Amino acid sequence: MGLKLYHGLASTCSKKVRLCLYEKGLPFESYLLDLQKFEQHRPEYLALNPKGVVPTLVHNGCPVTESSQIIEYLDKKFPEVPLRPSSPEGRAHIDDWLNFSDTVAYDAVYVPTWTILSASAMRGLAESERAALLSRVPTLERRKRWEQVTSTGFEQAEIDAAHAKMHECFERCERALEQGPWLAGDNYSLADIAVVPFVDRIGNLKPEFLTAALYPKLSEWYATMRERPAFAKAFKFSDDPRAATLVNI
Repeated sequence: MGLKLYHGLASTCSKKVRLCLYEKGLPFESYLLDLQKFEQHRPEYLALNPKGVVPTLVHNGCPVTESSQIIEYLDKKFPEVPLRPSSPEGRAHIDDWLNFSDTVAYDAVYVPTWTILSASAMRGLAESERAALLSRVPTLERRKRWEQVTSTGFEQAEIDAAHAKMHECFERCERALEQGPWLAGDNYSLADIAVVPFVDRIGNLKPEFLTAALYPKLSEWYATMRERPAFAKAFKFSDDPRAATLVNI
């Protein structure tokens, strides 16, 4: 099918795309990047994705970037296993969840995730090496984030804000799941695929937040998601020899 996926093993957004590919049964060529060695900033990758972030899907030579756009693209191009409703109202509901995953859910995890994975990437480097690596970060926003996480680190207020976002994310999911078995209603969809990597990451970072006592419907949904065969393939990805050499959380 001409599908190539450039992705990171621990990346939540990469897990989102891998889950969609496996749910649809789509074979793909894996190109795992070591994000802690800044392979996402190499010129050959920037030619595909000028922002220098993962994932990027290349289909018949055409790159598609941004994880939510990728899973929408896959559902349109390969509709045999549909993951969106046919009605305009239903699709608008899915779009709302995709936006939620890209904003609230992402904001909930990036500070603690960067603290764990990114701060160690430059530990032990000489200042000249650090400066050279930072100079290759293609966007100002991410360059500033790399500078912060590898120098002063995040402030306590930023960490507290991330924890508040975690609860905000869980509370919205809980309300939605009180209305039906899946986030967007009666059927498993791109909404569930888009959000579960962030629920999983929060559960890893702050397991005391993801409890049946606090969020019973969400906990039940998460357990159901973990039972799907595609989940283990996407989250404990091993269909690339390089996976065994990289850090996953």
